[in-house]
Amino acid sequence: MLNVCLKKTWDTFRLDVAFEIPRGKVTTLFGPSGAGKSTVLRLISGLEMADGGMIHNGKEIWFDETKAIHLPPQRRSIGFLFQDFALFPHLTVEKNVAYGIKEKKRLREVKDLLSLAGLSGYEHHYPAQLSGGQKQRVALIRALATKPDLLLLDEPLSALDWEARRQLQEDLKRIIKQFGITTLSVTHEVTEVYKLADYVIVLESGRIVKKGTPEEVFLGKKLSTRIQIVGKVVGIESDFIMAAVTVMHEDQYFKTLIDTEEIQRLNLKIGDDIVIGAKSSDVILFKVLTKS
Repeated sequence: MLNVCLKKTWDTFRLDVAFEIPRGKVTTLFGPSGAGKSTVLRLISGLEMADGGMIHNGKEIWFDETKAIHLPPQRRSIGFLFQDFALFPHLTVEKNVAYGIKEKKRLREVKDLLSLAGLSGYEHHYPAQLSGGQKQRVALIRALATKPDLLLLDEPLSALDWEARRQLQEDLKRIIKQFGITTLSVTHEVTEVYKLADYVIVLESGRIVKKGTPEEVFLGKKLSTRIQIVGKVVGIESDFIMAAVTVMHEDQYFKTLIDTEEIQRLNLKIGDDIVIGAKSSDVILFKVLTKS
């Protein structure tokens, strides 16, 4: 378990958070721009120093203000995946991934990592020769190559188009699960939370306002449904009695019937994030509530 308690004050903003990151799970920091999400990652990584608090990785202390301990980033077992890839343009894909691996005997693992990310055959390509999605796969594998205790994801998919983002979500989920690595991610996309996160921490103005599973945070309840589909509303056809709601989930469309009154009660609109829950023959529709 990674225990985090951080306090930092600027002229017009104060960050004050405390939470735990469970081993082998994906925890996501969710909230609007300016809430302090990326700052938390920078403080945990050691790229910035908090005014007070502590960061304990099990029995290892990364930061403790009362004990005057502040380990530099290179002494914290952390992999960091940024929005802008942060690849070395003058190094090949293979050398980018191998960067930071100190043990020569482990360099043979690079080819296995590239294969895991679907990049076999790209070993001698340079970043400029890759697509955005391929660059982010290289950055992910490089972050994992040193076998860190914690992987930090700072909205790594935000610069990609929708199709590349959808595919990378699948790749992230698969690779993180295969590595079993403890992960802390940042996003403001509800669908991404449902895709990747085991737990969610909602930040607003530097404070934690809610935490729990995605269902508990966004729906306010635990769902006992057998099937859950998370997607965006792309179509609504209604008459006085019934409405047909079309939802896009990944690259597939789902349509369900619901009372027109329920559509009005939810104030459901095109583009809204929703969860469709199915239990036996019953369909349950929830609108995912977020704060802008």
